[in-house]
Amino acid sequence: MRNLLLLGLVVIAAVLLYPSFQAVAQHQSSSVSATTGYVSMARQAATDAGIAPDLFERQIRQESKFDPRALSPAGAQGIAQFMPATARSLGINPWNPEQALKGAARLMASYNKQYHGNYAAALAAYNAGPGAVATAVDQCGSHWQSCLPAETQNYITVILSEQQH
Repeated sequence: MRNLLLLGLVVIAAVLLYPSFQAVAQHQSSSVSATTGYVSMARQAATDAGIAPDLFERQIRQESKFDPRALSPAGAQGIAQFMPATARSLGINPWNPEQALKGAARLMASYNKQYHGNYAAALAAYNAGPGAVATAVDQCGSHWQSCLPAETQNYITVILSEQQH
């Protein structure tokens, strides 16, 4: 009798919770397809800006894991993790994934040009700002990366080291 009562409760719970399980499964499925769409959007933005799509995809994955609602403790916003002032200077809405990805790709292309194709320096400028790169070069010369904040050193390593795999 106890087992029958327990089975009845399980069936009732399953019936009541089934819509919730469907909603979770549907959300997970739409999240995966949204991420796939953002990856495609990022790769196209990189191609249009003339930078390597693989590197840019890894960069955005490192920035936000392709979450357009990401907000860092420092205040960086959206899929490309723009600080509000940077987004304003680029004329983009950081919460709009298409604008943010296009803006980030154009910014990376300009940094890559500014640093004469040194993509590590371009990544450092994106992550810590061009001022931090200039200070690191002034302080450490050819070993400039060692003078960057640890977070920025890791950022560069993660994005560029996957290039060899």
